Amino acid sequence: MRKLFIAAMALAATLVVGCSDDYDAPTSLRTTFTEQYPTATHVEWKKHHRHIVAEFRLQGETGECEAWYDMNGKWIATKFDISYASLPEAVRTAFESGYGADTPVDDVERLERNTGETIYLIEAEIIINGLLSEIFLDYSADGKLLRTTVDVEDYDNVYYWL
Repeated sequence: MRKLFIAAMALAATLVVGCSDDYDAPTSLRTTFTEQYPTATHVEWKKHHRHIVAEFRLQGETGECEAWYDMNGKWIATKFDISYASLPEAVRTAFESGYGADTPVDDVERLERNTGETIYLIEAEIIINGLLSEIFLDYSADGKLLRTTVDVEDYDNVYYWL
């Protein structure tokens, strides 16, 4: 019985290690990243579907950052956690005129893309048909709404017909 228990524990430990998100990025990508973000600290590499992601802290930034690369090591974009107050005025004005200054904001991020474009991502809470919902809004730096996505908590499409 003891041998069976030890074998089961060893198998469980192997499965846990095998499911780790950690990824050993190629040396060339690590070098590219270090050249791009020389003051980065607490770097952790992950593989996310067809992308390699470096999660890190950066001097001068208030939150966590993520640099996204394709599988060939080409930089695609970097996401920075930022405060609502640090949004460009045009983005804050567009959000507040569309959803109200009192709308609870859960998360704000700045996305710098390899195209040179910067996109601001806002996650807020709103009520839709009496249900608490999360709304994800993507804005250009000049305050133009680029995309909206809604995630309704506990949504069941039967509510539409009730």
